[in-house]
Amino acid sequence: MLKYAQIDIGNIVTHESRMQNKKVTHKRKVVAIVGPTASGKTGIGVKLAKEFDGEIISADSRQVYRGLDLGTGKDLSELSGVQYHMIDIVDPGEKMTLFDYLPLARAAIEDILSRGKLPIIVGGSGLFVQGLVEGFELVPAVISTPCEARVEKSPNQRSLDKLEMTKKYTREQLNSATIEQLNKKLLELDPVIYENIDHSNQHRLIRAIERSQEGLKPIKVKPNFEVLQIGLDIPREELHARIDRRVDERFEEGMLEEVEGLLEKGVSPDWLLGLGLEYREITQFVLGDAYNVLRGGDKDPNTSYGIRNTTEFQAMSQILKFKIHQFARRQLTWFRRFPEIKWLSDYTEIKKLVQKLII
Repeated sequence: MLKYAQIDIGNIVTHESRMQNKKVTHKRKVVAIVGPTASGKTGIGVKLAKEFDGEIISADSRQVYRGLDLGTGKDLSELSGVQYHMIDIVDPGEKMTLFDYLPLARAAIEDILSRGKLPIIVGGSGLFVQGLVEGFELVPAVISTPCEARVEKSPNQRSLDKLEMTKKYTREQLNSATIEQLNKKLLELDPVIYENIDHSNQHRLIRAIERSQEGLKPIKVKPNFEVLQIGLDIPREELHARIDRRVDERFEEGMLEEVEGLLEKGVSPDWLLGLGLEYREITQFVLGDAYNVLRGGDKDPNTSYGIRNTTEFQAMSQILKFKIHQFARRQLTWFRRFPEIKWLSDYTEIKKLVQKLII
């Protein structure tokens, strides 16, 4: 069960508005700051929140999980003094799909607007951002026509009928399937969803297959607010340098120990592997033979620091950096498809667009 009751109690930072004397009525306007990882989205979002009496809504598929801090780049210290939502709302291993996320994020937007403040969506999970700004909903794939004694079935439902005559794939079967097998199964079930999904994301592929088997399909319902989408435009070489620097910094801050701690608390290795990037590479390293030999069963907290100087660790770190470079390119490819996104790098220009939006 999702622990929704905790969302607005213990996991939200509160603050007194710094703009009480110049409060703005925002008339159902929303800002979205998007872009690749390490592009500085959180910093820009925080500056806008302080400038325009706003609150942050995280649109990150992994920041929803408690205890996944360094690997997801929560930057909670950077968020200090600004109220934020959709961070640390479920425990590791619990289900939080796009369609679990959207109702909660929309409720946060409505709450922020009702208090006359500016909702600022910040995140690099393209599907989460798109779901919010375009209004994704899940509906049954079977369409009833009350004026006629018949039921018209979508291609998705016809595929489902064919599957039901044989079997449905269980979560265990899907977890053991390769990425290539998952893509093939989703293509058979729902070609439309297949064309609009990250083909390398195991977790999203599995959830898409499960939704298709449940006879559900996504539709778009236009949100009742106006959105300004701003993409952070960072030169590729600078972005790669930022990624490399951030990976090194997070290892220094304890990212390896974070994954060790999650495993020791009983978080499923398969679940961590399914998160990809930092959690996949570090989990594989921690569970690998070379790492276990280096550890030697010694629980001395200084041991991990010695491991960072090994050839095995350095190789894992470099692979991780390279894969995050690739991920950032995929993020940019995703966001560049949307002509409504305004690509900027200068904060002054960003501020002008936001001022124009809320006047």
